[in-house]
Amino acid sequence: MNIRSRQLGERLLQRMAEKGWGVREMSRKLEMSAQWVSSVTRGHTNPSPVHLARFLTTLGFRGAEYRELMAMGDEIRKPGLLEKPLQLRTLIWHEERATAISQFHGSLVPGLLQTADYARSLISEIGNATEPDRIDELVFARMSRQVILDKQPRLAFEFFIHEFVLRLPVGRGAPEVMRGQLGHLARLADQHHISIRVVPAGCGGHPAMAGHFQLIESRDFTPVVYIDSEISSLFLEEPTDVVAYRRVLEGLDRTALDRAESKRFIAGLHQTGARRDADLA
Repeated sequence: MNIRSRQLGERLLQRMAEKGWGVREMSRKLEMSAQWVSSVTRGHTNPSPVHLARFLTTLGFRGAEYRELMAMGDEIRKPGLLEKPLQLRTLIWHEERATAISQFHGSLVPGLLQTADYARSLISEIGNATEPDRIDELVFARMSRQVILDKQPRLAFEFFIHEFVLRLPVGRGAPEVMRGQLGHLARLADQHHISIRVVPAGCGGHPAMAGHFQLIESRDFTPVVYIDSEISSLFLEEPTDVVAYRRVLEGLDRTALDRAESKRFIAGLHQTGARRDADLA
């Protein structure tokens, strides 16, 4: 079962639900066993192109949606998934079903932890967008993902953030942007299901120097590693890849400040920034 098989199965189940058809009814219409229908919709079986086409046609898929799902069926055989960075549907799909998310970032505050002002400044400064409407759209999309922080307290979050991230003055000429971001991180760190760990610059080299990543785990699917860049987003699900990133997280756990130390570190930076801004006022 891989990323695309899970997504395909869910799309089929959604359409079946809309039509009021259960597995048995779908089985009767396709003249296939109920076990086979159940296996496909749960993402455990990769249907042949002929069988998938029949499944989609029976459910009434047409046009672009039909072609999208047929292409998804072709990709099921491929381990991992490469997407364009703005196609966040796959990432959101996994985050909404996660039981644990572990993440490292060495240059930016992770998107799930960003304030709207930080996200807006960041998007504007790195040139992702220049038109106000487009910037608003990207900020809204980033903020919308953050609902999982409150909606799923059962979900355990662990964020490793390099000290450099906390000292990088995002928001040119607007120190209140970083002050607000640091205050937001301090408040989030007080929540029992959110662990924010600071990787101190004094440690020098560290296990995650190769770059940022996110490990997403769930009871519903095998672990997935998500890596994004300027032009693409990569999902890794091969067991050897997941094991490698687990080792990185274990190394970060040994290197980073613990939760209490990290909270004090972030609060100290926040207070220092507030005092400096007051002196300049």
